[in-house]
Amino acid sequence: MAHQFIQHLKKDHEEQRKLGKQLRQAKTPERREDLRKQLHKALYPHISGEDVSIFSYMKSRDKKTRQQALKAMQEHHAGKLLLRELMELALDSEIFNAKAYVLDELNQLHMDEEEETHFPTLERLASKEELDRLFEQYEEAEKEAKSSL
Repeated sequence: MAHQFIQHLKKDHEEQRKLGKQLRQAKTPERREDLRKQLHKALYPHISGEDVSIFSYMKSRDKKTRQQALKAMQEHHAGKLLLRELMELALDSEIFNAKAYVLDELNQLHMDEEEETHFPTLERLASKEELDRLFEQYEEAEKEAKSSL
């Protein structure tokens, strides 16, 4: 069974997948507004938490693992930019749906890669105690990010 930290991250991913799909299908401005706020609240703290925990840890490992972490952090950076732009768009903008689509596609691919590659790597490299510590770091960063929303 996966460590509770990995289980927590996968649960977050399920929520992000659901919200991304719903946002792409949203028709009314009110629904778009509600869903983009929900996605922002779910995605931004998650990204922040992963960067300071998982990917900071992976950067300190061997060259291949470091490169995986750097790539993932750049995907996070792109996701944050798209998310910020989406939050600033007028709800009736003709590019709203396109931006929501691109953000969701990027995030879907990223989450798949995390679950298929990064999480197994992390569980192979980190001890239970290290995973516990990383989970604490994640939760602290997530809490800090949520308070800034």
